[in-house]
Amino acid sequence: MQFSSFMMLATIIVAIALIAVVLIQGQTSTGLGSAFGGTDIYRTRRGMEKTLFNLTFTLAAIFGLLALLAVAFE
Repeated sequence: MQFSSFMMLATIIVAIALIAVVLIQGQTSTGLGSAFGGTDIYRTRRGMEKTLFNLTFTLAAIFGLLALLAVAFE
């Protein structure tokens, strides 16, 4: 298996995982609506919500890194 094929496969797997994590998070009232006068005031994330939030940023960083590496080694 060539390195570029491996990078493409890894990028696809991370992209699918990132999409799944974003969809699992679901709807919260702290979205864009709160920026325009929503009633929800700042609250902390706890438990599974915090884990999914951190996992989203981790997967996004890995995806960005893999995309840059795939372009660099193309």
